[in-house]
Amino acid sequence: MANQFTFPIRVYIEDTDAGGIVYHANHIKYMERTRTEWLRASGFEHYWHQTDYNFVVHEISVKYHRPILMDDLVTVTARVVSCKSASFSLIQEIYRGEILLASGEVTIACLSTDMRPKKLPEKLRAMILEAIQEN
Repeated sequence: MANQFTFPIRVYIEDTDAGGIVYHANHIKYMERTRTEWLRASGFEHYWHQTDYNFVVHEISVKYHRPILMDDLVTVTARVVSCKSASFSLIQEIYRGEILLASGEVTIACLSTDMRPKKLPEKLRAMILEAIQEN
């Protein structure tokens, strides 16, 4: 898998405020959707089929460069940049064409069903480490 996943998202009126600008929290939703689709495309249907672990956002930061507007077709990217035994980090960006609209970094932690840190599944960790080496 190449270490740059992209996912298109159309902006609808319910994503925006009264001025037609995407509400700031929806940027995080777009990034979450992209991470979910990245994992799905990689063979990990992590939210609905796992039995012994959960993924949670441990840390996230977002920088808003330019507004996203109603009816925009944006592309959201996800690129893994680091991997530890129980977590991994990604850089994510949102573009309209070639224009960078928002960027962020997110760290995802793996937890056991009793909400304690748990080692990443080995298949996932291997896939992430391989993607990082492609940088």
